[in-house]
Amino acid sequence: MKIKGYISLFVLMMLMVGCSQITTDSATTEMTSSEDSSIQDKIIHKTYQNPLRFYKQDGSEYFVGAADPDVLKGDDGYFYMYCTNTYCEMGNKGMNYDRGPIFRSEDLINWSWVGSVFDGYSNALDWGDKDAGVWAPSVIKVGDKYNYYYSLSLWGDPNPGIGVATSPTPYGPWTHYGKLLDSTLSGVSNSIDPQPFYDNGQLYILWGSFYGIGITELTDDGTEVFYGLDDLKNHVHYLVADNSGGSMDIEKNYEGSYVIKKDNTYYYFGSQGVCCGGRTSTYRVKVGKSSNLFGPYYDSSGETLDKGNYGDLVIGPSDLVAGVGHNTVVQDYEGEYWLFYHGYDVNGEYPDERTIFMDKLLWDENTGMPYVKDHKASIYEDLVGPAVKEF
Repeated sequence: MKIKGYISLFVLMMLMVGCSQITTDSATTEMTSSEDSSIQDKIIHKTYQNPLRFYKQDGSEYFVGAADPDVLKGDDGYFYMYCTNTYCEMGNKGMNYDRGPIFRSEDLINWSWVGSVFDGYSNALDWGDKDAGVWAPSVIKVGDKYNYYYSLSLWGDPNPGIGVATSPTPYGPWTHYGKLLDSTLSGVSNSIDPQPFYDNGQLYILWGSFYGIGITELTDDGTEVFYGLDDLKNHVHYLVADNSGGSMDIEKNYEGSYVIKKDNTYYYFGSQGVCCGGRTSTYRVKVGKSSNLFGPYYDSSGETLDKGNYGDLVIGPSDLVAGVGHNTVVQDYEGEYWLFYHGYDVNGEYPDERTIFMDKLLWDENTGMPYVKDHKASIYEDLVGPAVKEF
């Protein structure tokens, strides 16, 4: 059976704008429609600066070393961000190590902890090594539930895997299903960095890190692979071929995959380079496009992503922000696309800790490829942010 409804993880419904009113401080657009009462909300654009802001329960700002962000718009109008395990303020518990932190925001700029996927579920990760990290989660709504997919891996793990949990809300409570797949069962080396994706009513998952990017179908509820684990290897398609020659070639292969569909074209975003070397990190995001979810994906010169230029540059490191990558894409209430990613603020108080950035995606008139202005992160600059609902 197929499940109908959602096309992409975070490509939100484009809302039609009625009359608009812009103010010099916080640009505001008033939206009206007789067809959808939700559009009656006032839509605003707040000013933001990178890096983005995290706040404790008492309202005080603090630094969170966050990486591999995934952002979801909940049915309640809030935005939710999921990232790799980190230290943060866990509500009334104070500062703690959270293996599955969830942050919430009204405006995509200011974030506060709202829940944890694993806190209180002591046996949820027993299917992996007790010292494994929970990395790079990705969330999608499936029917009336939210599915959370995550990597469970050690550094240099010979058999990392991907797990799944579900919840009736974006923040819990969670039902844990354990392992969805691993490298041995799937044949995809370094099976981490999942992204669930709906296409033509079918739910898929794509994953992989620096050894090619695989994709396979999931069951209707998304808690199992469609063809079963015993036959999984025969039902894995590669979006991007492994060109590493048996070694982890981080300069030519990809991880942190993210696909969107725009105007009947699929765009594959992937990260290359050194992710975790602090101020010397070379991480960057490249992109290719295809008329088919399964590819092949091409750069603007017509080469597939496993050769030539290895994709078009979306964003790369600069003297001010190093290690920019592992992105997600969010569409705001006016249909604009925003790139969320992590990076190192080279001149900040924590220059060797990753944290979260966002910048607007632009589209090249000649190539049709997405990119960030100047192909580098904005930093300490007042910019007009995404169109969001006023609470």
